[in-house]
Amino acid sequence: MKKPHLALDARSVFVLTTIGVSLLITGCEPPGKPGVEITSADITDFNTLFGANCAGCHGVNGRYGAGRPLNDPLYLAIIPRQTLQYVIENGRKGTAMPAWARSQGGPLYPKQISALVDGIEKNWAKPVDLKGVTVPNYSADIETGDAVHGRQLFAKDCFMCHGKGAPVGSVTDPVVLALTSDQYLRTSILFGRADFGMPNFRNLNLGRALSDQDVTDLVAYLSSLRSRRPTKE
Repeated sequence: MKKPHLALDARSVFVLTTIGVSLLITGCEPPGKPGVEITSADITDFNTLFGANCAGCHGVNGRYGAGRPLNDPLYLAIIPRQTLQYVIENGRKGTAMPAWARSQGGPLYPKQISALVDGIEKNWAKPVDLKGVTVPNYSADIETGDAVHGRQLFAKDCFMCHGKGAPVGSVTDPVVLALTSDQYLRTSILFGRADFGMPNFRNLNLGRALSDQDVTDLVAYLSSLRSRRPTKE
């Protein structure tokens, strides 16, 4: 006895094909099983983190922002890694740099801050030739500075660009100085602003390098002009 022939019309073929495709897409997962949710805490991509949290002040590519350029090999060659991470975590008191660590009220998790530090170094740290130059310390105690000597250095090395009425703008205005910290001043003298053409410590002293004490003395002089003294942070 012959088995009956099962005829499939066009509608049946469409239904069966749809079911087959659905099974291929979903695999063996049971219906209704939720997918893996990606939250903000899972984001560790450097470009995403930097663009969302840092580029507004430090520039899209780490340059040409209102804040300190991070895309600066000299800066990254001198600032200790732990200091860079600390600043991101805790911010800079007396400046516009806020704390980004969740433990300090910020939005970023520890692994995200580590991803930022790793990305900054991986993308922008490059070998810097410091032969023949005694590299100043990244930070120093302001109390060891000589403001009188700093004033002499300022008149010789800085006044042309940063004195009253100078084209770049005065940095001796007490109001301006009240908005900066001692470390901000030191960092600016050490590294300049390569993105805006300001030279760094290696050629600020009439084409020669400033010493560690020179930098400290300049900061002491500028700090003495403040109407109020901010924190040393």
